[in-house]
Amino acid sequence: MASRPPSCFSRTSTSGMTDEVTLIDDTGAKRRFKVHDAFDLDGVAYYLVEDTNDRDAVLLLRESASGLETVDADDFKRVMAALEKDDVE
Repeated sequence: MASRPPSCFSRTSTSGMTDEVTLIDDTGAKRRFKVHDAFDLDGVAYYLVEDTNDRDAVLLLRESASGLETVDADDFKRVMAALEKDDVE
């Protein structure tokens, strides 16, 4: 059974906004992600990222007061629809 991605991350480094970022998941483990896209929708920053060790692990993260967190299914559909329509900044 594949492990479920953590629901909350803390950003530790953006390396000057390079293509990769190191995040700490809710268990304290560091994970590296490739940033595919970063955009703003309705005043919220979103990041589409891929785990560098597991190319099948692609996440949509949302910036919040507590760090970066995964989005729920409804928010995922809304954000992806806006992204497809190019309604993001």
